Amino acid sequence: MLFRVVINDSIKIVREWPKERIFRVKEELKKLGFKWTGEYWKGRVISPSVVMKLKDLLELSPDEVKKILESTLAENEGGAIGVEVESESELPDDVRECIIENVSDVKIISIPCFIRNFVRKDTKYIGKVESYEDYIDIALEEFKKRISNYPVVGNLELALERAREFLLESEKTREVFERRLSWWTAKVHENYVELNFLKKGLLKELGERLRIKYFKVDKEGNRQELEVPAIRRENIIKSPDGKWRLYFPQFFKKRIVEILRDLGYRVEIVEHVPRKIRNLQDKVNLYPFQEEALQKWLDNNCRGTIVIPTGGGKTFIALKAIAKLSVRTLILVITEELLEQWYQRIIKYLGYVPGRMSGKYDEMREITICTYHTAVKRIDEIRDYFDLVIADECHHVPAETFKEVMFYISAPYRMALSATVERSDGNEHLIFLACGEPIYKITYRELVKYGLVVPIRHYRIYVSLEEDEKEEYDAAKNILQLKSIALKARKKIDVACKIALVEHELGSKILIFTQYIQQAEEIYKKLRERIRDVALVTGSTRDRDTIFKNFAKGLIRIIVTTTVLDEGIDVPDADVAIIVSGTGSQRQMIQRVGRVVRATPGKREARVYEIVTRRTIEEALSENRHPKEEIEEIECKKILDKDLDRLLAKIRNTFAKLSM
Repeated sequence: MLFRVVINDSIKIVREWPKERIFRVKEELKKLGFKWTGEYWKGRVISPSVVMKLKDLLELSPDEVKKILESTLAENEGGAIGVEVESESELPDDVRECIIENVSDVKIISIPCFIRNFVRKDTKYIGKVESYEDYIDIALEEFKKRISNYPVVGNLELALERAREFLLESEKTREVFERRLSWWTAKVHENYVELNFLKKGLLKELGERLRIKYFKVDKEGNRQELEVPAIRRENIIKSPDGKWRLYFPQFFKKRIVEILRDLGYRVEIVEHVPRKIRNLQDKVNLYPFQEEALQKWLDNNCRGTIVIPTGGGKTFIALKAIAKLSVRTLILVITEELLEQWYQRIIKYLGYVPGRMSGKYDEMREITICTYHTAVKRIDEIRDYFDLVIADECHHVPAETFKEVMFYISAPYRMALSATVERSDGNEHLIFLACGEPIYKITYRELVKYGLVVPIRHYRIYVSLEEDEKEEYDAAKNILQLKSIALKARKKIDVACKIALVEHELGSKILIFTQYIQQAEEIYKKLRERIRDVALVTGSTRDRDTIFKNFAKGLIRIIVTTTVLDEGIDVPDADVAIIVSGTGSQRQMIQRVGRVVRATPGKREARVYEIVTRRTIEEALSENRHPKEEIEEIECKKILDKDLDRLLAKIRNTFAKLSM
């Protein structure tokens, strides 16, 4: 007797069974909701578990089971799919977790279950999406990849679409996504990143990928290459609310973002909002070359190093930049004297009374001048307060000091000012890292054409060691001893005084540079025996301001100094430099020469006398420090000390002719 069953309107099952069996089967079908139409039994199956019952009840073949499963899964509104596999263990763990039924070799997988688990556990994509909808699409693609190697039972695309619709309406899953998105969000500011947690491997990545190389010079002049992590333990701070703050050098911001994204964080860039200063005046007038330098800096996103020889008005370029941006500004200087010069110029040209921070002052304002040394001590206070930082005389600052300040200030706008970018320790790359590459450079010769500086006559006067000094020199055991003996040669004292007295007679203003306090004191003492308008300036001199003012007025005509005037002291109307002793650094030589090159009314040239000890290491030092492009020499002569009187007589005669 024929027995007919239609499942889900389309699957027809026909069996020829005896009446007794048909009676037994139809009773079971009634329990499953099937009804008699007059011709066949009809029913709808939406559960894979019912398929299993029908399999045994109707003696379904594998093909019939598969067809019924396909139609059943198509009825599943949440999205489910069958996967043919002999053992569950063959499936990926995250798929196996979502098996809801086993029908023979077909495993019924709940796609919403997979997606919910993905939303709770994923670390690969959570930081790369912007919306819940995008994240669900990624999860669906991941599901497709997971089952791509297995035969599928059912309409996969239809199941995926239904799962998507189901999950987009799930407020609970959306809330889980939003909580996790917030948890994985790293907020990157100009010089720090705020995190909810430190992912395993983050500190290792930062330590390996953010390193800074720099050079350290020991007492014997040997240069040692060092490498340090950009983010140290003390730069990683946990706040009371449980969040982490990692401070980093501002110029590593892009690399920080890359590392965070590589580790799965969602990166949110917190845009810097400059804090404007109101009512700044602008009384600064620039030469065309200064305008060009400023424009290149502005075009370079307000970052870069400006290289202009001493006397070229670097300060005025910076003042114009402050006036244009009108944002909170920190000016870093190396000495108290430079701090005072900036202070007076800001008042004069910008109409603003700035703050001062140093050993003498403790005033922080929207425009503040601060010594590098003080900035290191007060870094926590100044770190996030300013938008623009100007690094004056940056080539002078020790590498350790420079990086401790410039690496951890958040200011995005940066300007480095320098007469020469080359540093004796080879660390100019630190300047470029922190402030930007050189964007403008002008030669000394061009400044002469602008009438800002004068050309130079350079005389090298060679003296010899005394007999006892020669013996000591020959017995020296290292470079430091050789340098000390050569630079302190006694004959230098008399030669320096002779030159100074002649130039004094000619009405010149003279700076005498030495490397040693004792040497400076001897020269000063000897000159004081002949003239009164001479002063000694060392690091311990307290009334330097008074001395410089009197020097500018002509009440003092000679200043004898050590290395203190190497570091940016502004003596605009000096005419003559006498270099008694110094290092082999071009930088030092350029700075010393720079003290006498500024043009003043009636000034046609500057004279530089460099006293060198013959047949010693100082001859090599003299060659090394000789500026080649940074200054314009109209005369450069080498003269023995026995010919000095002839040279000075010639200078007297030339001066007399010019005065007629």
